[in-house]
Amino acid sequence: MEPKDFSAVILAAGYSQRMGRPKLSLPCRHDRSFLDSCINAFKGFGCTQIVVVTNKTGMHWINGREWPDTMLPVLNAFPRKGRFFSLQLGLMAITKECPVFIHNVDNPFITSKTLEKLAAFAGHADYIRPVYDGKHGHPVLITTKVVSEIIAEKTAGENVRHYLEKFAQVLVNVNDPNVLVNINTPADYELFIKNPRPC
Repeated sequence: MEPKDFSAVILAAGYSQRMGRPKLSLPCRHDRSFLDSCINAFKGFGCTQIVVVTNKTGMHWINGREWPDTMLPVLNAFPRKGRFFSLQLGLMAITKECPVFIHNVDNPFITSKTLEKLAAFAGHADYIRPVYDGKHGHPVLITTKVVSEIIAEKTAGENVRHYLEKFAQVLVNVNDPNVLVNINTPADYELFIKNPRPC
């Protein structure tokens, strides 16, 4: 896949207390972890940079493995500051001015096809979000304007979803129910194991 003028930030700095282990390390399929699957999707799409924001435990796990050159791990030493702070760290690590996908590592089912559909609307609004069956999903694609404003925001405790609501958005209908998936608990993961999805 030819490189595109897009980057991605994968948020994986939560403590995963309900899960009992870092979500980025959860086995998916074909010897892939959740993080492997997320990175493969963004790499397959052609993102020039893929930033993964994680905590100390996640960083230790990442450092023991090989990753594509386009992947950059970023340590969030203060995960209790929340997702918005993690997002700021991730966006600050991107060296190229371009639209950025924001994604959570607890959804390893994204596809290059869905990313292509969202990317087609880049420039139509400040941020682009997939919708399936009337429900908003992930990843979200933000423009350079939103990237700059998030980095400059002084209130690190902001709610990411609420913060984005002040910007102009385009909702893109996709034929992909996986954009709604979040695997947050052992019960969620057990359901996935019993009814595996491609990842």
